This record gives sequence, structure tokens and C-alpha cells, in this order.
Amino acid sequence: MAHKGTEKTLQKLKDSVSNGNYYEAHQMYRTVARRYNKQQKYTKAIHLLHDGAVSLMQHEQFASGSDLANYMLDTYNLGAVTVDEKSLDRVVELLSLYPSDEPGRKMYIHNAFSWTQKHGEYREGDPELHDYVGTMFFHEERYAPAEEHLLVGTDHSAETLGKVAASWAQVENATSPGLFIARVVFQLLAMKNVHHATLAYTQFIEEANPATTGTEAKVRRAPADEPETEPVYSDSWLNFARLVLLTVQRDAVDLFRQLRESYKPMCQEQKGFDELLDDIGEVFFNIPRPRKQGNMLQDLMSSLFAGGPPQQQRQQITASRQGGMELD
Repeated sequence: MAHKGTEKTLQKLKDSVSNGNYYEAHQMYRTVARRYNKQQKYTKAIHLLHDGAVSLMQHEQFASGSDLANYMLDTYNLGAVTVDEKSLDRVVELLSLYPSDEPGRKMYIHNAFSWTQKHGEYREGDPELHDYVGTMFFHEERYAPAEEHLLVGTDHSAETLGKVAASWAQVENATSPGLFIARVVFQLLAMKNVHHATLAYTQFIEEANPATTGTEAKVRRAPADEPETEPVYSDSWLNFARLVLLTVQRDAVDLFRQLRESYKPMCQEQKGFDELLDDIGEVFFNIPRPRKQGNMLQDLMSSLFAGGPPQQQRQQITASRQGGMELD
């Protein structure tokens, strides 16, 4: 809780903003916060800067508000503020006030993730923040950055990834929509995240309602299980993604190799897919990766986040594998 002196200063600054004295208020917020930081009174500085950023943005002074928002993140780092619900809520609240076209938003997002990487427990940044940012980009129909953030998010992120893939494929009028979700599934499996891959795939099927061939394949989720039926889709990429997803949950290295061989022509037409499958084979079945220079998964993800698959790569694969492959 800020002291009475701080609250009095805040009220004075709020009045200045309400009266339209935006430049004066902005400079005073910075001056007082700088003084608090020099005294290592980081809690007071954060309270002041957050309040000022909110007030200025609510008055559509977005550049000044963004400056204070970023100064708040600088103070988070100065004070070694840990990532918790309260500190993260401030970050998200300010982010929600940014217009999508405000130039300062990109730097604010970058600084926010930098803080969560330094003072949180996740190397890629806080999953809840990734979920918020990825969902925000999805609603703005910015599918590439949405996918980038949602891949390292929460359960909600995984379900949203299914929606992203379905919407992205629709916007691109893709003849093989399954390619979009296959890419998501393989990236998640390369990170050994079966749970999120399953959530994303299931949500895609629900959103896209893809056509089936009218036939079914029998699969076994474990060698001793009774066979279960799975729909066979007209889109071969959906069948391939589903079969890989089921195979990695079993001790079925031979079946994985057989799958790769069967769908090899498809994968060879998509840049980076063989490398993703190499990663999947390594993390689930200890299959040594071919010796190549560089981090292929990282390179692939960077290229994918730059945009959707090239139009040439979106053409329907006509070589049908409609019958699927029995997992027994």
C-alpha cells in the first residue's frame, strides 16, 4: 500500500492529466519515479508509473503512456520483481490499453517478455503472458505471431492454436487445410508436448469440420488394447498428423519409421518438415538425427513465423493414403 504522501502526489498528477496538461504530467511522473528508484523505493515507483500509464492511455496519450509503461518494466528489473499474479496483472492491464497500431506496443511486449525470462521460471517467458499476447494477435488476424506465442503458452493456448490453424487456412483458401494444423502438431511434438498437440488437433477438427472419406481406420492406442475406429479424412495431412500423434504415445519406433516413409513425398514438398520429424524421432524414439549444421527446429520456427506456407506448398497432395495405417 502506498503511503499518504504518494497518494497525494498521484492525485495531483491525475488532476493534471484530467485538465489536459499531458506533457507536464508525463514529465512529473518520470521525475518522481526516478527519485523513488534512486532511493530504491521500487514499490512506490511501480505504483506511480502504472497509475500514470493507465491515466495517460485512458486519455489517448498513448506515446506518453507507453513510455511510462516501459519505465515500469525497467523498474521491475531494477527491483528484481518476480513474476507473480499481481506483477503480471499490471503488465497485461497496460497491454490491453494499447491500440493495435501504436508503435510502442512492440517494444513493450518485448520488454515484458524479457522481464519474465529474467525473473520468472520459464526460459521462453511466462506462458500466461504468451497466451494473452498470442490470443490478442489471433483476434487481430495476425496468425504468424499468434502461432509463435501460443506454441509456448497454456492449455488455452493449445486450443487457440487449433482455431488459428483453421482460420489461417480459411483466409488463405488453402486446398490442404490440414497442412496448417500438421505444422502446429509437429512443432509441439518436437518440444515433446503431446498434451498440447492433442488439444490443438482436436480443436482444429471441431473448428474446421473437415471432410471425411466415409471410411474408418482401426487403431490401437497400446499393443494390448482393442482396436478403435478413427475417421479417415480427405485431407492426407490430417491423417498423417493424427497417426504421428498416436504413434508417439506408444513404443512404436518401427511404425514411426513406416509412417515417415509412407508420407515422405508430402514432407519433401514442405520446407523444414523432415527436420521437425527428425526432432520427433529423436525425443520420442531416440532415433539419432542426421548430422546437420545449425538448429533446424529453431530455423524452421523462425521461418514459419514470418508467414504462412508459400502458395505452391499449399497445393493438395493428390497421392491418397486414405486407408491410413493400422496401429497395432
